[in-house]
Amino acid sequence: MVQVSKRLVVRKEVKVDNTQELITSLDIAMADYYCSNKDFIKGLSLYRDLIPNLSEPEKQASINRFIGYSLQYGQTLMQEKKWAEAVEIYRDIMKNSGYPVNVYKNIGLCMKSMGNADLAIKFLKQFEEISQDKEDVYIYLADITYSDIKDNIKAIEYYEKALEKNPNNFSIYNMLGHLYSTCYQDKFKEKQIDYFMKAYSLAPNNRIVVKNLAYVLGKFHEEQRADEFYAKLMYLNPTHSDLHSYGAYLVKHRRFSEGFKFLQHRFQKEDLKNVAFPQIFINNKKKRWSLKHNIKDKHILVHFEQGFGDTIMFARFIGELQKRCAKVSLVVQNGLVSLFENSKLGVDIYKESDIPTINYDYYIPMMDLPIVCETTPDNIPRAEGYLKVSKSKINAYRKKYINDNEKLKIGIAFEGTLASKETDRDIPLEFMYPLMQMPEVEVYSFQVDDLTRQMDRIPADARLFRLGKTFSNWEDTACAMNCMDLMVTTDNGVMNLAGALGIKTFGLFNTITEWRWFKTTGDDIAWYKSIKPFQCPTSKAWDIPMGQIIEEIEKIQCKNIAKKIKNKRI
Repeated sequence: MVQVSKRLVVRKEVKVDNTQELITSLDIAMADYYCSNKDFIKGLSLYRDLIPNLSEPEKQASINRFIGYSLQYGQTLMQEKKWAEAVEIYRDIMKNSGYPVNVYKNIGLCMKSMGNADLAIKFLKQFEEISQDKEDVYIYLADITYSDIKDNIKAIEYYEKALEKNPNNFSIYNMLGHLYSTCYQDKFKEKQIDYFMKAYSLAPNNRIVVKNLAYVLGKFHEEQRADEFYAKLMYLNPTHSDLHSYGAYLVKHRRFSEGFKFLQHRFQKEDLKNVAFPQIFINNKKKRWSLKHNIKDKHILVHFEQGFGDTIMFARFIGELQKRCAKVSLVVQNGLVSLFENSKLGVDIYKESDIPTINYDYYIPMMDLPIVCETTPDNIPRAEGYLKVSKSKINAYRKKYINDNEKLKIGIAFEGTLASKETDRDIPLEFMYPLMQMPEVEVYSFQVDDLTRQMDRIPADARLFRLGKTFSNWEDTACAMNCMDLMVTTDNGVMNLAGALGIKTFGLFNTITEWRWFKTTGDDIAWYKSIKPFQCPTSKAWDIPMGQIIEEIEKIQCKNIAKKIKNKRI
């Protein structure tokens, strides 16, 4: 028997290096751990380094987790108002496929908050195009278009689309009513009222809705219904701005006694913006007159408030005030001092810097004078005029600046301050071109400023003489007016001065007028007997009143010709 030897065979194992795989697994776990515990900066940083080197399907799974955590972090950053950091996160998300369309919406909202409205709209429109569920994108687009782009017409379009998904959102109805009222003034009356009424039916105790509804009903002269909603507003904790608006409504509808008292809330309005009242109203409240103070034996200081037009308009009450107290001192803007001094109003005229030298008992803001003087629409004092300028100054001005011929001299003013722009009181100069093209007529501009350079764009066959650059104060303006045969002007300081001087004037008014003009028909405007109103039949239809003015001027020319012929015969 053959013996077979047994040998032990040992197999040598080959060592496999899986360190990298373990590290990758560890990194994924740590990235997930950091993100789960809200340490997004570390976690997302790990994911960014990992993802390019992963194999499928591990890569896609990590991308999905990365996107999910990035969305959480982006939302957190937006809640903390860290808009730029949030945009960086969303931008990283967009580098990967499969991200949700909400990213476009979120970037749009961030860009809005960062002040880049144009880019915000681009991203929100992209969201609108590709999203099945529009969510609130139309509300976002409407809000941005309204508040940032200032395109109210486009905002209306978006808000109306938003109603399809939000039929019970009272704020959308309220915004639509406001935008239709602001953009279209007297047009779309039914829509304005209907939108506000729908807002009211959903939120009957919302102060803003009730105020807006009352305002628009008052605007369309539905006084009974407007009164009802203003009455309700008084029980909804009204703001000073609300009470001021109510005062304006009352004065506009001839209820002076109540109206001017509510207008006293103008000094506390929450939306004053750029309106700056003189320091005396802020720093010296103790000496301000109120209804309970008897002023019979007192020295009253009357102080200007806002614009030149207001000072000119309410200076008419100085004579009435003098009958009710011992002494009156009047403080006006520097540019009005010489005109008021030479008008001999019977009181001392001061600049604001002179106030420390005046020993007075109470001060009264000028627009409170109708309250003191118990003014009604039927007893407005000195409507025929109360300011004047010396003949010698008028003649000197005429000799220096006015052409010496027999042509009809017409002065114009087509725009006022920012406030007049906001209330659609200005007329584009192009509507006055026919006036400048009339035969035997010379048109003189009383505009001191021409910010939009409209006077540089008049056609070759229209002639305009620019007097505004010759004015150093309002007395110069008054001298120039006294050299005119007629003034044609919109609602601004120039119009008030023309009325206060008793100058023959054609006043141009839009359909919806400022609160003090309760009378815009007939031969005068109540506050000024020398101003004949010409009003747009619909908002901004300036061609209609301008056409009427041209006809009136032609009648004046015919009368002048007839008078000359008659004089020659005599």
